Amino acid sequence: MGEVMLGFRSAASLRIPFGSVATCSSVSVDTMAITALPLDCWLKERLKNWVQLSGHEGTIVPATNHTLWKKQPNEKEAIAYAEIMDDMALKGMTPRFFKTIEHKNESFIEIQDLLSQFPDVHSRAVMDIKIGTRTFLESEVKNSLKRPDLYQKMVAIDPLQPTEAEREEEAITKLRYMQFREQESSTASLGFRIEAAQMPGGKTQKNFKKVRTEDQVADTLWNFFSERAPEISKSLLIRLREMRKSVENSEFFRTHEVVGSSILIVYDDQKASAWMIDFAKSTRVPGELSLNHRTKWSVGNHEDGYLLGLDNLISSRRPCGFFVLVCDDADLAKLPT
Repeated sequence: MGEVMLGFRSAASLRIPFGSVATCSSVSVDTMAITALPLDCWLKERLKNWVQLSGHEGTIVPATNHTLWKKQPNEKEAIAYAEIMDDMALKGMTPRFFKTIEHKNESFIEIQDLLSQFPDVHSRAVMDIKIGTRTFLESEVKNSLKRPDLYQKMVAIDPLQPTEAEREEEAITKLRYMQFREQESSTASLGFRIEAAQMPGGKTQKNFKKVRTEDQVADTLWNFFSERAPEISKSLLIRLREMRKSVENSEFFRTHEVVGSSILIVYDDQKASAWMIDFAKSTRVPGELSLNHRTKWSVGNHEDGYLLGLDNLISSRRPCGFFVLVCDDADLAKLPT
């Protein structure tokens, strides 16, 4: 049996046998990602009902009944989570971060499994909403490498999109592809886009690449919440408004561009909630720069539109202000702003 080195934030470490945390009979099978890593029987059992909504498949695996391992290409996300854990304004708004792990020459972070709070896969629904008006880092603006795989992805979405020069080369830069995706979806106009959803019973939907207009977003949300919309919307509206206030008061957000992050919305027959997840592209801004996350991005200002996206997701002024529209006026008057 292999061995895992657990790297704690305090720099202390502990060696434990890999796979000794639990047995097959004691582990829940409610999870969210597929992996090809060689794992013990208890972990394989947990993976049976696991589906990854977005991102690179195989990068997240269950660690214990209530935690996940997320594969790390670098230290960025671990550093971001460590700072988030120290930011009291964000307490409870993200998964808890426990430690970093080295296993078989690969790095992982161990974080809270949010879905463990919603164990009934038959009633549970999950939605991943990519937040912000920008999905690429400022450092990627200078990357001139042209990639055939990104060209193929673009053509698969819109065959008429490539320019004549791009058709000849059959390759585009990552910046070109990311900006294309932003314009195709609601990212550029609303500051968020629906990335993926898992409906009650486990059916996964990822075909949201062209959900762009306010009406299309609203229709998608209505379909996701269905007949439970009025009941769920009140608690989610409160949660999203609390989240917005947390971001506005956060030292971490004031000093970091937060790109590629998502809001994870989960509900079942009993409750509903939302969290901010995915901080692998969070980068501290240079010098004394301070971000408000609502200003339009231009090269050098590092603004990402995170709060603009939250505003539009919550807002009653737009058809996609779903959480407000399904509440009656009497209920809205009682809710915190």
